[in-house]
Amino acid sequence: MNDESRQPIQPAAFEPLAETSASEQPRRLPPYTWLYALIGVFALVLLFLLTARSLEIVVVAESEADVSISGLAIPFGGRYLVRQGSYTLEVAAAGYHPFSDEIEVGDASSQRIEVLMQPLPGLLSVDSAPEGAVVFIDGEAAGSTPLESLPVEAGEHVIRLETPRYLPYEGELSITGREVQQRLSLSLDPAWADVDLDSEPPGATILVDGEPAGETPATVELLQGERRLSLRLAGYAPWSTTLTAEAGVAQALETVTLIPAAGVLRLSTTPGGANVSVNGEFAGQTPLELELPPDREHRISVSSAGYQRLTR
Repeated sequence: MNDESRQPIQPAAFEPLAETSASEQPRRLPPYTWLYALIGVFALVLLFLLTARSLEIVVVAESEADVSISGLAIPFGGRYLVRQGSYTLEVAAAGYHPFSDEIEVGDASSQRIEVLMQPLPGLLSVDSAPEGAVVFIDGEAAGSTPLESLPVEAGEHVIRLETPRYLPYEGELSITGREVQQRLSLSLDPAWADVDLDSEPPGATILVDGEPAGETPATVELLQGERRLSLRLAGYAPWSTTLTAEAGVAQALETVTLIPAAGVLRLSTTPGGANVSVNGEFAGQTPLELELPPDREHRISVSSAGYQRLTR
């Protein structure tokens, strides 16, 4: 290091920083500013209270309702303080359709609005014995049993169940609604009557309205109403009767004694056209088929012009 760089440091006089001027200090609000603000707010509230109308919202529902009014609406003792004008009123309650409507608050100091909430459909389940019955609600088909959680509007309804071979059921039905579950269990009455039938000899085929229904002896089910009952057995004459069946009322018929069938005699001659008489009565001309009652003797004569009469 050379001599020039070793020069002594000279002391300097201390000068304190200048104090901040009064004009640069933070500005303070006048002492009455906050008071004026509070007075202004109070005046606005007082103006609202003096001009507001008392509005009562009455909600008709089984469950607690949530009421909402658009705009400035202050709850006060079960009522709402609102100024005159139009508002949107919305109400929600468990088990009911949401309600929303425009309301008009008039000049009257106290006003009342009633909201009748519309319940959601109830849920109906239907069981029947036997299963498979068609369910009608107010005349409209709704499905077949077993039916689960069918939505049905609240109120009174007519329910009807139908299935083949059973009497229909019809009755009044009260639906609670609000998605409340309701169950209906029904046992349908049979639409037939049990009829006991036997024949002598047994083993005859039973026909009901022309349809086979078993062999004697048997108990057959006859649907209510007028039915044609018949018996058929080889070698015996058919037997038939008309029977009126009443649902649920059993009947026991007397044993039917079948009559042996008539004999069938077929006659033909050469030449044809011969006159035939049975027991002295003219029966026709050959070729001819005759039915002759059993267990009896019959006298048959055959005659033709130019030929000798033949009698048996």
